[in-house]
Amino acid sequence: MIKLEKFPNLLYLSSQTHFKSLVISEVMVPDQQIVDVCVVGGGPSGVITAITVAKQGYRVKLVDKKSRDNIGDKTCGDAIDRAAFQRLKDKVGLDFPSGLELSDNIHKMSIAVGDINTKISLDAPGFLVDRLEFGQRLLRVAEETGVEIIDSATVRELHFEKVDGKKYLDGVSYARDGKEYRIRAKFTIDASGAYAVIRRQLPEDFLMGGIKHKLNDQELWSSYREIIKLNDDLPDHAFANEIILKYDKDFPPPGYFWIFSKGNRSLNVGIGWLKTQELGRMKEFYLHEMEKYYPRESYTVIKQGGGQIPFRIPFDNLVFNGGALVGDAAAMVHPVTAEGHGPALDTAQILGNVLIKALKSERRDLETLWEYNTQIASHYGRKHADAEIMSRLITKIGISNLEFLIKKQIFREEEMNLIFSGGTLELTLWDKLKRVLKIVPRPKILIALGQTFSAIDRCKSIYKEYPSDPSIINQWREKRNKMLKMRY
Repeated sequence: MIKLEKFPNLLYLSSQTHFKSLVISEVMVPDQQIVDVCVVGGGPSGVITAITVAKQGYRVKLVDKKSRDNIGDKTCGDAIDRAAFQRLKDKVGLDFPSGLELSDNIHKMSIAVGDINTKISLDAPGFLVDRLEFGQRLLRVAEETGVEIIDSATVRELHFEKVDGKKYLDGVSYARDGKEYRIRAKFTIDASGAYAVIRRQLPEDFLMGGIKHKLNDQELWSSYREIIKLNDDLPDHAFANEIILKYDKDFPPPGYFWIFSKGNRSLNVGIGWLKTQELGRMKEFYLHEMEKYYPRESYTVIKQGGGQIPFRIPFDNLVFNGGALVGDAAAMVHPVTAEGHGPALDTAQILGNVLIKALKSERRDLETLWEYNTQIASHYGRKHADAEIMSRLITKIGISNLEFLIKKQIFREEEMNLIFSGGTLELTLWDKLKRVLKIVPRPKILIALGQTFSAIDRCKSIYKEYPSDPSIINQWREKRNKMLKMRY
């Protein structure tokens, strides 16, 4: 017989209700680790999930492929929505960004077309952060909460087990320093970003409700970004406390160029478009656009790089027996602004609290985790579906008509705020009539706007019907796709 005292992980294993059905044999090795939750990915969604669970005394390991000092760094716009962070602060106790991690406080988001001064500005309180500084703070909080960080580790394989006839994800194997390790976990969370190392290895019978191994090119957003600092002989930039998304005929919607303020002297500037648009060399487009504002010799590049993120609504199902998806792995990115940081943080604490309930109930099945789906569908599901409807409008009518809409103020700022914040846009008959009269000379816009208003109304209705019963998720998805003319 094996002596459990020599192997503390096995002592922990034998004491857990769920694992009592497992046979503890001598083939189990000291490098095998047993935890309540294994989180793969040290970005914001992974760390917040880990912190939320660990705060309740559960054993959590977080695995990331980067070295400890680089976890948290990512090429992106660096913006975080204040409302999402406020919910995180209320639920998890995480303080707002400050000090070195805070690059700027954001007050508004502007949508510009053609010329940067042809724009509509929306209230958009938030933060622009230094991703590495912020990510490192999250890691410190995680470690103080009891999360074990395993850095420089590459996940190699998923492991499964059967309990009472059901198959469950049972953890992962990872490579580190030339050795192979195994983590067994009651729940394994894919927070590994757009690459989705867990999701892409799931067996077919785990891919229910729209989960799929890989996103197609129509669902991926490619981007190039630089963080720049203006030369000392130049005045402060004119974009303080603002983030700007600029659409242009040279990179048609949903592609756009962005300028985000990072304090008076620095900017986060970039360009992106759907992978299917294939417009040419992205950096060349970026440099051409930048020349309109700052010649290359007028600034220093602090950081540069590119990447890909999901650009679609979240998966309609994010859970399976023994695990869940969160952050970019769950496609939790706004399909107009491409903002994923705030949704990642916010939905991670939702997932963490659902995991806590599941651990207390000593159940690991998909049905027990389904509450995560219903909470996501009621806010981010509907909000991002609304945004996709707006993205279709922007793409369909083209640059000249979009510029016309902004100049004629067809949408007022408060209405755009509602759409982008996930609120409900409700227009009276008179409101609709006034808009119709403004755009009668442009029937293409008139038709597209009518379809958009109708789709937003239907979107509100269908997401209220999101099922609490997992067995009818596919029927709901078919109805949603038909009602909203979606392809998912």
